[in-house]
Amino acid sequence: MSESRTLFTYHDLTVEVESSPGDELIEHLHSTVLGTPGGFRYQQTNFSDRLSSLGENYFLFLRKSGKMLGSLGFCGRSAEVEGVPHDSWLIRYFSIKAPMRSVPTRKKEQADMKTESKRTSVLGRFLQPVGTNPSILRAEAKEDVPAIMYGIVEQKNLRSLNFSTQMGLETVGEMASFSFNRMIPGKSDRVEQLPGIEQASMLALIREYYRDYTLFIPDPLFKDDQYYVIKESGRVVAGLQVYFVTWRIVDFGSGLTNRLIRLITRIQWVRKRINPDELRLLAFDGIYCEPGYESTLYELMEGVLERTNTYLAMLMMDTGSDLYTIFREHKKLGILHKVLGTFMADIKVRFINLPDKVRQYYMDHPTYIPTYDNS
Repeated sequence: MSESRTLFTYHDLTVEVESSPGDELIEHLHSTVLGTPGGFRYQQTNFSDRLSSLGENYFLFLRKSGKMLGSLGFCGRSAEVEGVPHDSWLIRYFSIKAPMRSVPTRKKEQADMKTESKRTSVLGRFLQPVGTNPSILRAEAKEDVPAIMYGIVEQKNLRSLNFSTQMGLETVGEMASFSFNRMIPGKSDRVEQLPGIEQASMLALIREYYRDYTLFIPDPLFKDDQYYVIKESGRVVAGLQVYFVTWRIVDFGSGLTNRLIRLITRIQWVRKRINPDELRLLAFDGIYCEPGYESTLYELMEGVLERTNTYLAMLMMDTGSDLYTIFREHKKLGILHKVLGTFMADIKVRFINLPDKVRQYYMDHPTYIPTYDNS
């Protein structure tokens, strides 16, 4: 584990930063319930391998008299927009323990922050220095570094929305997170794992497919050789990467749905496919679909479920993207999608030492949403 550095102190409160996750953080996140109070809530149970994404990783800890009150992760990568190179910092794994975790009653806007800045809150002291200059996460901080700080914030989660406002983030787009499932997935003999020798050419196809997106991240693609494709006449017409994810469902979001799930999962055939205590699913990433082959993409998704002995997958994408149009128009996402629905989130960004043309580019283009970083 990396050595802990103290960023600042305030009375008996300290903010510390580490560059790798330790047992304390993993234990803390295992006990964290994600989601919106009154809505769908769950715990991640196999996220450890995704805590340290490729790039720079930092973890902040807020402590009171040495006891951890909360944690916050950042993943740093390089980006370039309109010829302007800059850092990008993804906010992940935000978790605050009670009694600090109050449930807000309304959404705060940027105007509210002007009033709140007149008084200093504990959370504000925790967040503001990093929000102003995220390079202080590094051992050798610099001033005036061009950067963005961004995160995905569920629209119904007022606590997270207010957190993003305190961080000075603004909305640049909207993301949809939804499921795809087949209780009896059909087998496709056309589905194949992409050979390692073809990964470079596949990455070129994917880069071209997402050329108009911001924040495209190729690093996790082809992880564990889990990129699947369907070819026609020797060329790839549909492809996707999969990551294996496990959740423990705390609440499906309504009393009726909770009772229904408890009832039907008493059936062994159903529980094999939907076990709320250990829900196995795939996260689809790096999706590629040649225009005109949308039905082939569905064949690929279903075939991958069958091949991996899985029955449920998650997808995340910008609602302003052509990719989202495919699923909005074709639908046919499975019975669990009708139960779980679609979770809408805001794509929030803070622009730091960047010209207006960069901000406008982010506003005008869809954002690439990697499930690797957000699942």
